[in-house]
Amino acid sequence: MKIRNEATFSPRGLIRHVERGLDWINPADLKGISFIRLLDDLPKPTDRSPRWHKDLKKRHLYIYGLYVGRYMHEPAHINLYVRSLYRGIPSFLEMTPIPTLTFAYILGHEVGHHLICTRGYIFQPTEVFKHEEIVEEFCDRYAVGILRKMLVKWRYRFWRWTVKRLAGWHLAVGFFNEGRKRPKKAADHFLTAFHLDNDREDALYYYRRATQVANAEPRRVGVGSESR
Repeated sequence: MKIRNEATFSPRGLIRHVERGLDWINPADLKGISFIRLLDDLPKPTDRSPRWHKDLKKRHLYIYGLYVGRYMHEPAHINLYVRSLYRGIPSFLEMTPIPTLTFAYILGHEVGHHLICTRGYIFQPTEVFKHEEIVEEFCDRYAVGILRKMLVKWRYRFWRWTVKRLAGWHLAVGFFNEGRKRPKKAADHFLTAFHLDNDREDALYYYRRATQVANAEPRRVGVGSESR
C-alpha cells in the first residue's frame, strides 16, 4: 500500500505506525484502495465548499480520516488527518504502540466505508444501510474487531491501558480548570480525554457543559485603548 505523506506535521515514526496499522487489516479488504494520504487537517469549509464537507464538520467534533471513493480519474484512497489523530499524545510517547492503535482503528473504520461502497456490505450480503448512522455503526464494528485482535497481545493491552490513564489525567485537569473558572481550557481537556478514550461518554458531557459556559461568558472589552 502506497503512503503519501503530505502533512507538515510529521511526528517520529509516523509512516511506520500507519504501516503497522495496515498490517492488522485483511489484505483482501484493502483491494481497490490505491493509497493512504496523510494530511494535517481536513480544510475548513468555505461558502464554496460542497455540502458534504460542511455537513461533515457540523456532525463531528473531530475528523480523523475520510474514505474517498473512485471518481473519474481519481482512484479510491483514504485521507488521514495527522493533527487530530495525534491529539493528546505527548511527544515522548510517539514511538510507542499508542499511535499504531489509533491508526489501526481509524483505518479499519474507513476500510469499512470502502467495503460498503464497493461491494455493498461489510460482514454479510444481507446487510441494509438505510441511514448514515447505521453505516457508521457497522464501520465502527469493523474497526473494533481489528482492535480486539490487537489487544490479544499484552503490549497493546498495556499501551491501551496507558491511554486510558492519560485520558483520566486530562479529565482531572479539566475539572481543575473548571474550578478556576477557565471553561475554555476545561473544554479543551475534556475533549482531549474523549478523543483518547471514546468510552468516556462523561468526558463528552463535561466538554459540552464547559463549552456552553464559555460561550455564555461576556466578551471582555479593553479599557483605555483606541484605534486610528
